[in-house]
Amino acid sequence: MTESEFQEFMITVGYRYNEKLKFAFNSFEGFRTVIKFCEKKSRYSLTVKTGTSSAAELKKRLKEYETKHKNYVAKAKYSDKYIKINLKITIDSDIDKEELKQLVHFMTELFKAEILQPLCEVCSRPRKTGLYIVGTEPVAICDNCLVRKKRQYEIRKNKFIKKKQNMKLGLIGAFFGAVFGACIYILLYQFIPTFGTGGIMVIIPSFMGFVITGRRATVKSALICAGISGIIFLIAEYLAMVASMAILIERNGGGIAVSEAFDVINASFKDISYIMPVITDTIVGFVLMIITGVIYFLKRAFTRPLKISNNIL
Repeated sequence: MTESEFQEFMITVGYRYNEKLKFAFNSFEGFRTVIKFCEKKSRYSLTVKTGTSSAAELKKRLKEYETKHKNYVAKAKYSDKYIKINLKITIDSDIDKEELKQLVHFMTELFKAEILQPLCEVCSRPRKTGLYIVGTEPVAICDNCLVRKKRQYEIRKNKFIKKKQNMKLGLIGAFFGAVFGACIYILLYQFIPTFGTGGIMVIIPSFMGFVITGRRATVKSALICAGISGIIFLIAEYLAMVASMAILIERNGGGIAVSEAFDVINASFKDISYIMPVITDTIVGFVLMIITGVIYFLKRAFTRPLKISNNIL
């Protein structure tokens, strides 16, 4: 079934539809039921927050439903005070419509059975709720939690808006943070195998240095920090090898000969057997830097204040 077919069908069984976020929703006896159209996962995903007077009875009914529709039900479980049911999206729209119709009927019968109790998704208490979109997710929220979450949103939004970025100081902080991390990497390189972890040791202090001195990070500043960290990581990798060679020469009775260590390392780059492990470690370092950058962007996404819509019921 296509999304448009899903939308049209869900309206016929008493659900409303949010086109932007691709989910159908319904309110019955205080229960706020959401069914998402998950095209990438090939699933229709139902969730509803609920308490129960008999978890055993509820799980038994879910198991019976799953067994009866075993060819089309991917999951039917009750956990963490949520009923979660996933139906497979098939190539036959008529089958999908019939299975969704059966699912809606099953949930209606469950709600009428008086073993369930609608809950607020924030405080998990049996209170009257509305359905709100928090960020990109539909959430059933009671009035008390709504007031508190909106207050938190306003505080965080104002704090976020008022925080001004200082790019110049941020770049200085990013540079010195990266250099600090590079010094630690060069030191550790002399004692333990690092396997390219210098990438993390350089980029994390760089991000931290920018945030501390620049106050507010952006996508642009993150990319600049990554560029600075990449260059300093390459320099650190080279200097770590030079330092290691200088120590080796000194231990063999050659005295402290840094310039000789530079000459030896530079000459070694012509030996493919020597350079390959270096290239491998460098690639690993850059991969770890990329992973750290991705985690940083995810952190920014999750720490941004989430806007709360009006009640969509």
